[in-house]
Amino acid sequence: MSNGIVPVFSPTTGASGGDSGGGGGGGGSIVTPPSPTSEAVASGGSLSAKTFAAFTDPGGRIDASKYLATTTTASGSTSWSGTGLGPYSASGSADGDAGTLSLTARDSNNNPLATAVHSYERATVAGASWVVTSDTDLTALPSTTLNAGSQVVSGVTLVCDAGGETVGGGAGLSSAATDASYVDVSSFFTGENPRLVEIKIVNAAFAGNGTAHAVRGRFFADTAGSGPSAQTRYYPHSSGAMRFQAQWQARYAGSSGAFSTSGGSYDHAGDGAVLTWYSYIAMVRGNFYVWISKTVDVPTSLADLLTPDADTWVLGINAFSALGTAAYQPATALAGIYNQNAGSLGFIENVRTLEYK
Repeated sequence: MSNGIVPVFSPTTGASGGDSGGGGGGGGSIVTPPSPTSEAVASGGSLSAKTFAAFTDPGGRIDASKYLATTTTASGSTSWSGTGLGPYSASGSADGDAGTLSLTARDSNNNPLATAVHSYERATVAGASWVVTSDTDLTALPSTTLNAGSQVVSGVTLVCDAGGETVGGGAGLSSAATDASYVDVSSFFTGENPRLVEIKIVNAAFAGNGTAHAVRGRFFADTAGSGPSAQTRYYPHSSGAMRFQAQWQARYAGSSGAFSTSGGSYDHAGDGAVLTWYSYIAMVRGNFYVWISKTVDVPTSLADLLTPDADTWVLGINAFSALGTAAYQPATALAGIYNQNAGSLGFIENVRTLEYK
């Protein structure tokens, strides 16, 4: 809304810049305002006090006691107070406010001569979204033969069940049959925000069908798979589909033992020969959301995750309770792979971590 910016024209002749004579005198000299200015501040920021530069007034027509300030709000309720050329101070501003502060110079008879304009804006709070907190290309690491346990390769912490695994030099992280290899992603998550891991696994081949040739993408709290931990399990099926199941440790806080398996399977029809799959495992406090995809398939929002697609398993952690802000998310987070068969080995080429915040 506006309380009215007066036009800068002579009320007697209609000429731009006000009267050509009388009032403040000047014999027809034109008053020129300073160049427009603007300020944009971040959400939660404060608008600076505004002092206008001097008007160009060769005829001395401006009456310094007659400046008129006008606020025109595009949004919000910011108001400005001050006198003369300023400073003018903003009050009542909030995120999302925007508008203009105009200053009209007038002569002694209150005739408008010229108007200076200052635009202001205070940003709104950005909405929460899935933020990528790490993106690790394991093929770009130097070619390295790994030891059992934890080690650091070019700043990336890797954990292997057994020695002899390899990484880098154009190849992904290996995992021998019935052994697991992990990327430690603990430092890329904070607090209790929903978290998501994306594990790109590429197979050279599948040597057969069935669970004996399964590949698992893992999001574990430790190498023992203590709760809360979850994994994808997928393998070619005799129907020609890539069959997908989800497995998880259903108990919390140091529990281990046999994993629970989703109460069925989902078949990606006709995709049994596809060699590249992205394993997705999201953790939202007591629930896992688990799916695989042939292409990148990050949810667009938390609401998108919580309304899962037909190929997504939703898994629950039982026997758990927390009061108020008690911590749930584990301090350690490992993104890994486990291969069932030496003829159907997958390699992790890339790991991304995302956090909803």
